[in-house]
Amino acid sequence: MTTKKNLALSRSNEPVDGHEYAIRMEVSTENIKRKDPFSPAKNAPTVKRKDTGAEGKEGMNAALEAIKQLTDKVDTLGTQLQQNSIMLTSIAKAGEFNAAEIKDCKTHLQSTIQEVAALKKDNTELMERVLEMERYKCRWNLRIRGLKEKEGEDVREAVAQLLVKISPSWSSNINHIVDSVHRIGRREENKTRHDIIQFTQRIHRDALWRMTKDHAICKELRISFIEDLCKANRETRAVLWPKIKEARDAGKRAYFRGGAGYINGQRIT
Repeated sequence: MTTKKNLALSRSNEPVDGHEYAIRMEVSTENIKRKDPFSPAKNAPTVKRKDTGAEGKEGMNAALEAIKQLTDKVDTLGTQLQQNSIMLTSIAKAGEFNAAEIKDCKTHLQSTIQEVAALKKDNTELMERVLEMERYKCRWNLRIRGLKEKEGEDVREAVAQLLVKISPSWSSNINHIVDSVHRIGRREENKTRHDIIQFTQRIHRDALWRMTKDHAICKELRISFIEDLCKANRETRAVLWPKIKEARDAGKRAYFRGGAGYINGQRIT
């Protein structure tokens, strides 16, 4: 080995001519080419691409179609969201308007409640005044119960003659004592209507009321003079009558005065 290396060294140190130098250069160049297969002197290896073919095109078209459909869905969803946003805005405005209206209605309702309460109070007071006026008017009147009716009679003249028989002193002044006379309701067969006498002064009404309590004419004609009561007083008396009757049966002093009932001077309810 040493001899070959020395020989090689000795040869390399020896002078060479041009022809031998060219041969050596070719040998060295060939050795270099063998060691580097990818030298630029040779063609570099190429990577062959696979041909997509029909399947590749179909897959690409399917992917594009899917992307298009997804894009359309996104666009549709965006449009719907925009519409929903507009609708929600409208609903919010309507809600605010309704809230304002409700608040306004509550204010008006509260005011109306107060007005109704005031009107109820005024109405109660007016009803009491009207009732009192009706009661006062009835205090000027008396009713005749049981006076037979005649066809074509003058009721006022017939009652005036009856009153003169009961109180002869009124004969010269009867037309100034009696204001009006009329029967109540429509005429019916086998039913005698009440007569109402309205006097010009309460003094005459009260005097006749006392005279007719046990008068012979009243017993003879089977008639009686009774108070003229308004509807409210009649209803009150109907409620109190059982108590009044029970007290009378027990020997107590029980009576009515207007619409009120009394037992031994004590007002009952």
